[in-house]
Amino acid sequence: MKREGNRMLRGISMLVSVCIAVLFCLFVFYFVPLITSSGGGWADDSSDAEDRRYHVLVVGKQGNESVLRQIFEGAQEEAGRYDCVVELRTPRSLADDKGMQSLLDYASFTEPDGIIALMDESDAAVQAPQDSEGRNIPLVTLAQYNPSVPQVSYIGTNYSELGTLIATESISCLGGAGSIIVINTSNSNNPSYSTLMGSLTNTLSGSSGIRAEVLDLPSQEAISSSGGRLRKAIASGEVDLIVCLSPEVTIRTAQLVASLGRSGAVRIIGLGENDVADMYLKKGTVTELLSIDSRRTGKTAMTELFEYIRYGYANNYITTDVKVRRSGE
Repeated sequence: MKREGNRMLRGISMLVSVCIAVLFCLFVFYFVPLITSSGGGWADDSSDAEDRRYHVLVVGKQGNESVLRQIFEGAQEEAGRYDCVVELRTPRSLADDKGMQSLLDYASFTEPDGIIALMDESDAAVQAPQDSEGRNIPLVTLAQYNPSVPQVSYIGTNYSELGTLIATESISCLGGAGSIIVINTSNSNNPSYSTLMGSLTNTLSGSSGIRAEVLDLPSQEAISSSGGRLRKAIASGEVDLIVCLSPEVTIRTAQLVASLGRSGAVRIIGLGENDVADMYLKKGTVTELLSIDSRRTGKTAMTELFEYIRYGYANNYITTDVKVRRSGE
């Protein structure tokens, strides 16, 4: 009887051990991967993230994934130098894209040591990201400058030089003679934009063979208006080249030109980087795209961010080179 009791205890003990082993295997092979992959977005997969002293977020909206990836990779190249882990965060889809403010709010929740944000012209009213103690998280903005945004540093183009470059490329594109429409959907009160427009129009006016018109539109949506001036000029062949001063305007203009069957006949020079704009460049609907060097910009952003983190100051405004990409090259 006693032996049978001992056998039963050993059997129960063995069964418990097997159950524990099975539960452990389930935890290792199922729950651990589930937990570690639940962050979403694109993230630095550095296994030594816990050993790094600093954490930096690179954020941007849907449609800019390839640009953000280059900025992220440039920032990552500098990560070891600053004992830092870098994470890239974008919305998973257009449906999840609630705008830059939601990305900065997310950043406030995770409390990184700094943020690098790719901005566009719709991001003028964003609030400063703050940590749990109400202190501003250092923010470096890229591409689109607006003085009302609470940034410690901006990295982008010299607007006066950019206006001259756009005009020079436009004149060259038309061989020194033709009709140009420059689309203006921006707030003329923005001093940077006013500088760009002044330089652009002054340079164009110096070319006797160029007829240039600035088309003021209340919004990007007005570009495709059925009775609009732009649509009529494209359809009638009245315009040879359209100059667009943001990725969003470039895309809408390309869509309109393509829908009217005027791709190639009406040329487009666009400004800024965007995956959809890149697609139209490859198709030949967009003739040229002018943009910043994204990888180099990511590296520069890290330098400025850690200048501020370590010493409390950074260069407020940094200009970077503009690259020109042409369809077919």
